[in-house]
Amino acid sequence: MSRTSRIGSFVAGVAIVGALLLPVSGASGAPTAHKSGAIINYLSTAKIKIAKTMTVPFVCSVNCDVVSTLKVKGPFVKGADKERGSLQAGVAAGHFIKPSGPLLKLMKASPGRYKLVSHITATDPATGAVDKIAHSFKLKR
Repeated sequence: MSRTSRIGSFVAGVAIVGALLLPVSGASGAPTAHKSGAIINYLSTAKIKIAKTMTVPFVCSVNCDVVSTLKVKGPFVKGADKERGSLQAGVAAGHFIKPSGPLLKLMKASPGRYKLVSHITATDPATGAVDKIAHSFKLKR
């Protein structure tokens, strides 16, 4: 068995596990949006620290239904995680992944080769308005 297939099977089985609506606690009272659409905004577009759990935080400005796709891009990585859920207005949430041990070591060894790509679509159920945002997050040690 080659090295690529071992790492690939690890990644396919364990690397991308996500959950939508992970509460993100902040030190300040109200979340501040950085990259925005009319309905949904990212709380931060800064680099994401490489850790056992990596979260992409966002917030809806109105009550909304959310579809979030999170993908790790880089060598030996394929696949994406897609989650759906409902958010209340002004409540911070996040989509997270838990990379496997070998992938985590590769990411820490060369963080410039990997990135998290997030695509979020929010729909306001009251008006039917749709808002899409996307961002590619770089990683840091």
